[in-house]
Amino acid sequence: MAAAGGGEELSPPEPARVGRWAGIQQLPQEVANAIAAGEVVENPASVVKELVENSLDAAATRISVDIENGGRDLIRVVDDGQGIPASQLLLALMRHATSKLTAIADLTTISTYGFRGEALASVAAVARVVVVSRESDELAGAMIESGEERLSPVRPVAAAPGTSVEVRELFGNTPARRAFLRTARSESAACLRVVSEAALARPDVRFEVRLGGRKALGTSGQGGLAEAAASVLGRGVASKLVPVERNTGGVLVVGVLGHPSAAHPTRNRLILMVNGRRVQQRSLTAAVEAAYRGLLEVGRHPLAILDIRCDPGLVDVNVHPTKREVRFRDEGAIFEAVQRACWGALRELGPAALAVPTTRGADLPADSGWSGLTAPTNFRVGQSSPLLAEQLPKPDGADALSGAARWRYLGQAHNRYLVVETETGLGLLDQHAAHEKVLYARVLADFESGAESQPSPSQGLLTPILLEVAPELVAGLAGAHALLERAGFDLELFGAATLRCSAVPLGTRLSELDRLLEEVLPEPPDGGTGEAFRRHRLAASVACHSALRFGDEVTREEAEALLRDLSQTPGGITCPHGRPALLMLSGAELLSAFRRR
Repeated sequence: MAAAGGGEELSPPEPARVGRWAGIQQLPQEVANAIAAGEVVENPASVVKELVENSLDAAATRISVDIENGGRDLIRVVDDGQGIPASQLLLALMRHATSKLTAIADLTTISTYGFRGEALASVAAVARVVVVSRESDELAGAMIESGEERLSPVRPVAAAPGTSVEVRELFGNTPARRAFLRTARSESAACLRVVSEAALARPDVRFEVRLGGRKALGTSGQGGLAEAAASVLGRGVASKLVPVERNTGGVLVVGVLGHPSAAHPTRNRLILMVNGRRVQQRSLTAAVEAAYRGLLEVGRHPLAILDIRCDPGLVDVNVHPTKREVRFRDEGAIFEAVQRACWGALRELGPAALAVPTTRGADLPADSGWSGLTAPTNFRVGQSSPLLAEQLPKPDGADALSGAARWRYLGQAHNRYLVVETETGLGLLDQHAAHEKVLYARVLADFESGAESQPSPSQGLLTPILLEVAPELVAGLAGAHALLERAGFDLELFGAATLRCSAVPLGTRLSELDRLLEEVLPEPPDGGTGEAFRRHRLAASVACHSALRFGDEVTREEAEALLRDLSQTPGGITCPHGRPALLMLSGAELLSAFRRR
């Protein structure tokens, strides 16, 4: 069929039709294994999770993890656990072969991480796997390899006590799955996060992670949860932890909570376990966040590492092959136990300790407007300065701030709001949001100027600042380094978990440098919008941590300069986080309010 423009119109694809009935057939074993692997092995991080959990079930006290090229080329997990007998090594790579269950009744009393008998078989179905294992009372170990849809014979080898599992060419036989993996940095960060969570769940086990040969994480395995948290999240976090231990109706909640000042822009540091198993359960997350209600700025999330211990018979862990989801027989009781435990621990801090940090302005209410570093809802790849969020209705006129240079500045209210007289009424400007909007557009304009060799103006530091950060932030430095340099930062790695900062963009508050880096270094959540998302996130964060704050006194000259800058800044009336910068009262609204008409 010819198209209007002269070309040939493409016909829609024919709908799939049911083929001729061929009878029901049992799938070949390799096809069934590949289908099962699709549920268990989602990405390299899921492989790391399954292998580390196997090591923990084997009573390992030391676990070492090596990752190459984000797990595409190599994932190696080595432990000093009980080992697998040579006679059972072949069975270990078979589906539904497990040492944890013997009868259906055992499903109601599961206390191990693994139990389904699918992990190793699923990994072997989509990668080349080499397993070497030795029991402590044996003189030699044994090795088996999988590849090209077959298993090698088991043969003796020299090996240390424990088990080593080496996974190479992940998804090599399923190129479509391999193509959907994220960047190597993103996959490496996800693998590191999995091991970090395991280290927090088991502080009695020594963990070590190497990414591309570089040590990214190390825990001693000899301290408590606070020491493990210091190794995983940074030494600065250890001093901001509050112990939790409370038994409510037979449900014991133990762990630590972070001081409100240790809050994070994402939920990555909200780690919840049920009987030692890391889970992602909305009701449990809601219970923890409810306890912090009124203590955190909007868009910030608490740091929490909690283990909810209860009768295994009250929990169904056989919900999904990844074992991340669980069901409770009485979810309300668990919710109440977690919430009460968190409330009790936070109350012990006392009123003074629970105040919002002074770096965010004095006496800020809980709903002061900080809405986190999420991209605006209308954010599109490739947008630049006009992407300023416009999530709220604008006042009359498509560009409400375009006439700001002509407004008459009347004064400052409560050191928070600038009062101005407009052509048609009165306006209240949120001084932080307004200044943030200006700086955000300026930073984005610098990014898009194309002058790669001319970074934004920066201020050198007489004494470089050393910042101890979480390993996941160190992993994110490589991907963000070029953009940080263009913004005016001079950052370099200074040890396994320390960054050295020698320069920052002009106006950046050094007291908030650690929070700024927490916001800009993590890998973007969606690899497809990586560069554009990084630009938005970095520009928004630099602007937020450099702008006037609530509580800052503003001179007339500064206020009038801000009004001039606003009139030349594109976008609507909101800051990059979607918070309104302007409240307008028209003359008609004023007359109506005072009953003048």
